[in-house]
Amino acid sequence: MGMLQIVWLLPGLCVRSLLPWYFYEEPKRIVKAYLAYAGAFLEVISIPFLLWTLLSPWKSITDEYPTNKLNVGELLQSLTLNITSRVIGFLFRIVALAIGISIQLVLLAFFVAYFVLWLLYPAILVMGISYLAG
Repeated sequence: MGMLQIVWLLPGLCVRSLLPWYFYEEPKRIVKAYLAYAGAFLEVISIPFLLWTLLSPWKSITDEYPTNKLNVGELLQSLTLNITSRVIGFLFRIVALAIGISIQLVLLAFFVAYFVLWLLYPAILVMGISYLAG
């Protein structure tokens, strides 16, 4: 096959195989990869579960309230431990929620930047070549 025949075939190959891959198949793969990473991070730091259990006691550490309600000392001791356990659980879950949401936002920002750059790369390449040539 001569050089002229190869040059003649290149535009057809580009339109039939490269363009569908570049603008359909690869963006679909990029989105699937993003969703897989987002899902994996959501499994590691489960935002819905943390929200659901936000006011639960830390590690289920609770104290039973005394059956004798007249013993104010034991009642206040149980109440203090239960409130303290819930406050500690709330603080740890808030920090975990902040970390989880931050990870998801950073992942989303990287995905959007990568996806936009992927789609705009041909235009950036053409503009760069025309700038260097002219």
